[in-house]
Amino acid sequence: MLVAQRRNYILDLLKTNRSISVSELCIACEASEATIRRDLAWLEASGKLERTHGGAVTNSSERVFEEDVLTLREGKALHEKQIIAKKAFDLIEDFDSIVLDAGTSTFELARLIGQSDLHLTIITNSMIVFKELANNPNVELIILGGKVRKNTLASVGSVAVELMQRLFVDKAFVGTNGVGLLEGFTTSDMDEASIKRAMLISAKQRIVLADHSKFNKVYMNQFASISMVDLLITDDLDQSLTQELIEHYDIKVI
Repeated sequence: MLVAQRRNYILDLLKTNRSISVSELCIACEASEATIRRDLAWLEASGKLERTHGGAVTNSSERVFEEDVLTLREGKALHEKQIIAKKAFDLIEDFDSIVLDAGTSTFELARLIGQSDLHLTIITNSMIVFKELANNPNVELIILGGKVRKNTLASVGSVAVELMQRLFVDKAFVGTNGVGLLEGFTTSDMDEASIKRAMLISAKQRIVLADHSKFNKVYMNQFASISMVDLLITDDLDQSLTQELIEHYDIKVI
């Protein structure tokens, strides 16, 4: 195995296992302990992982500067997003007013709403959420205008933010690109961060939907600190980060 291949393989193993020992890597890579330790030192220096006594763990806050386009994001962790959406749906009551952003998990929530008989007022900046709910006679639908981002099909910008700031809802359901203990909830686009923050501020109850792939990723723009959010709905309660959120912040986790 070439050096580059071996190092990429180590990172792939860490994505699956989150932590791994030097001895396990020696067996998996068919390499000596000295070789593995050099690889780990190089990967740590590159910011790819963190070394521990006897092994390595995933980097606690992987920094990401780009987001996937919507068509690529829709297929990722779909089953988990559907489970998260069902938990979110269970929180909605008849005649609630809610806001849904342009996340893929919130789109799965919109699907469930569209199949229900709930009478709701829904505000959204998502073109695909709007399309999903437009024909539901029980939903009073408000679409936020503004510039449409091609990556997410979300309307953003000052027009959308200003309208959102004049509206008040019972519950806000917002997706995120990244979740970090210190960095909070982050996204790659400044305009998208602004509308997400306005949505959360408008709501009595602030809810973030985040599948396991969003944890320990940090994008450039924070839209909410951990303490700003009331409830986090996720599919992975075994992560150390989740436990730290529960122990150190006044946030409920489902």
